[in-house]
Amino acid sequence: MSVPDLHDAEADDQDAALGALLARAGRREAAAEADLAARLTPFVRRRVEDARRRRNWFWLSDVDAIVQDVLTQFFAALRGGQYRYEGARRLEGFLVRTAFYVAMNQKDRAARDRAVSLFDDEEGGLRFDVASFAEAVPDALDRARCLKLLAGAVARLGENRREVIERTLLGQKVREICAATGRSAASVSGLKFNAFVDLRRELEACGFVDTCGAMFGLGEASS
Repeated sequence: MSVPDLHDAEADDQDAALGALLARAGRREAAAEADLAARLTPFVRRRVEDARRRRNWFWLSDVDAIVQDVLTQFFAALRGGQYRYEGARRLEGFLVRTAFYVAMNQKDRAARDRAVSLFDDEEGGLRFDVASFAEAVPDALDRARCLKLLAGAVARLGENRREVIERTLLGQKVREICAATGRSAASVSGLKFNAFVDLRRELEACGFVDTCGAMFGLGEASS
């Protein structure tokens, strides 16, 4: 007769105890809910902080809020019957998946919040998301001032080069700009290169490099 594995027996006992705690929490017993939240919080926080560090998820600025959102969704699923306990490992997997979706939702909200209008004139000027620029500017007033200088510099470019810069700021790749403008890849690449040369000159002339350059690493590029 085989000897039972002590580790497996301990794991089974822990699973059973956790299952009982989950059942009580599912019945909305306050003490069980508090105990369960205290047990799950460190695991969720570790996973969120690890993801932020390893994957450079810079938008996860408030880890505690993420953890709270994950636990709120978990308890809602538990009470509503959408979650059924099938062991500690599956519980951890459920929490990790929930944390991922919560983080992605916060990323979408952060992107919408960082959408800034560069052009907003009475003729219905072009609007585009400059999140990559705005993210580097910690103060809203500084951000608005820098974006105004950038908008003016872009506006002073020649028509063809300005269009390429605007489409690039919109996030379009060369192939997408080719499809939209009917130009060849060589033509678009050439326009893009010269447009950025002109743009840098305009940014230096209007004071953008001196005022805002350090925020975007332009000072290093010019040295």
